[in-house]
Amino acid sequence: MGIISNGSLKFPWRRVLDFNAVAALPTDNARNAIETLLLILPSFFFMVIAVLLSSLLHQSKTWAFVLEFLIIVVPVVLNVTVFSQYVTSVVIITGFLIGMHLLIYLLVVFLKQQKTAKRATPINPTKKDYITNCRATINLLSVIAILAVDFTIFPARFSKTLTTGFSLMDVGVGLFVFANGIVAPEVRGKRDSIGSSIRGSLCLLVIGILRLVLTKLTHYNVSESEYGVHWNFFITLAFTKIFSSCVLNIVKPKYVLINATLILIAHETLLQLSFKTWIFNHFERHSFTDANKEGLVSAIGYLALYLYSVYFGYSIKQTEKSYRITNGKFFVITMTSLLMTIFCNYHFEVSRRLANAGYVFWVLFIGIFMTWLFYLAENAQKHIFEGITKHYLCSPYIYEAINYNGLIFFIIGNLLTGLVNLSISTKQVEAPTSLLILFLYMFINCTAVFLFYVKNWKLKL
Repeated sequence: MGIISNGSLKFPWRRVLDFNAVAALPTDNARNAIETLLLILPSFFFMVIAVLLSSLLHQSKTWAFVLEFLIIVVPVVLNVTVFSQYVTSVVIITGFLIGMHLLIYLLVVFLKQQKTAKRATPINPTKKDYITNCRATINLLSVIAILAVDFTIFPARFSKTLTTGFSLMDVGVGLFVFANGIVAPEVRGKRDSIGSSIRGSLCLLVIGILRLVLTKLTHYNVSESEYGVHWNFFITLAFTKIFSSCVLNIVKPKYVLINATLILIAHETLLQLSFKTWIFNHFERHSFTDANKEGLVSAIGYLALYLYSVYFGYSIKQTEKSYRITNGKFFVITMTSLLMTIFCNYHFEVSRRLANAGYVFWVLFIGIFMTWLFYLAENAQKHIFEGITKHYLCSPYIYEAINYNGLIFFIIGNLLTGLVNLSISTKQVEAPTSLLILFLYMFINCTAVFLFYVKNWKLKL
């Protein structure tokens, strides 16, 4: 788009206001967007298979953890690496396996049905398992990708884009913010004071500074085009937490949709007027703002994304006792996010580096759509198991552990990724060895958070 020309600002108002011009996503973008969605979808199928098996076998948490690692984590690693070219086939096959698995499960349960079992109840009926499953899936995919991207078995098209695009790793950062927003204290009717948010953010800032120091001391290669020279994702999280608290201490969650929209409109306007050119052009990074322009600019978009996520979480919580109304909300919000993604992509494109409007709505679409799937699965289990079995699982133990300490899971992943990259030249590693390293990396990470979960150790921010 023409933004700055001959010293004057030109904003493409006619194109923006031409709603009839909104068409389907360009072919390449549509293909990449669909592929990204299909890469994420199998993790939902793996989760369903895992909870059905765990409910049937009634294993201890330790054995359930091992089984779930083999059913969920190992296939997800394979799906984003060596099986990535067969993504459509993976979705079809896993969907078919769920159908067959469910039929076998129901048959076995009917044969073993206990006469005393009058009503099916989840093992933890007060917890919202669909939220746990969504957040854990996001964390799992993100942690796998941050190391997998360094190996040749991870397709280059899944890596973070330099300017615009719909890659798998592009959505990972945004989905992490979404996952935190939907469980914010305000969603549950509580309110964090600004002072409390600042204290909680100090830990994130310390982690961000430590990461910066360690990468400089070890000469670890970090792309400046992601967040800048000194900025990183932990600093973005801290910024988001502090400034969202400022907004949510003034505005009630049910009205925060307006604030999120106004912030996003202001952000996109500034991008089109000058910031987009500033970010994408290769200017010398002399000042602090020039050195960290990506982090400073994108933080505004992540703030809007977080506030949208808070509103979504709050809105769903108000009606979740009504299955029909909640499903209607999911449908409306999901379709609105998708249509806004198409609209914004046509006019402004989708850019993780800018965290622009298109990117915010794209992340919201994926996050809300996956949450909806997990919600449907949880409610389907309640209806299917009614009067068949006494207790059943809606969330795998491994997901419970990841969700219990999501930040610890992410930090350990970052530390192990750095250790692996400092120890070996990942691009020279053959496929079998790469897979073995990834499996070991994920086993260590998952085992660590599982032990934290069993011991009831939790990092609170």
